[in-house]
Amino acid sequence: MENIMARTVGAVDFADGKRLYLIFDRTVDIALRPLFETKGAALQWDDEQTLEYVEPTNAVQTEEAVEVLTHLGFDGDERFIFESRASRKAMWLTGPASKLEMYDENLRASGGDDAYTPIDKPLN
Repeated sequence: MENIMARTVGAVDFADGKRLYLIFDRTVDIALRPLFETKGAALQWDDEQTLEYVEPTNAVQTEEAVEVLTHLGFDGDERFIFESRASRKAMWLTGPASKLEMYDENLRASGGDDAYTPIDKPLN
């Protein structure tokens, strides 16, 4: 298990078995969007911040459905996996970066209330 303070190395698994790696920030429970070919490259980027943190222009156009594993130490444990989208060409997580974002996106897609909508009237 690779830990970087409150960050861990996680993975993005594509349907064809391809695995890319990412950094998951446990302080805010969100995956950082850059993807890497190896765990070592993810760790090096986190140490050096060597990649500009801007979404590549072709990321959304080349996205695929993926599963995000938030911590390599819990590979296969459903509690640490959520569905998202990513571009292997752009090396970028394009979909939800957390379970909460995934639930919110699914709720909106099904016509449900937006979890982040402010309440219009007092609760009591």
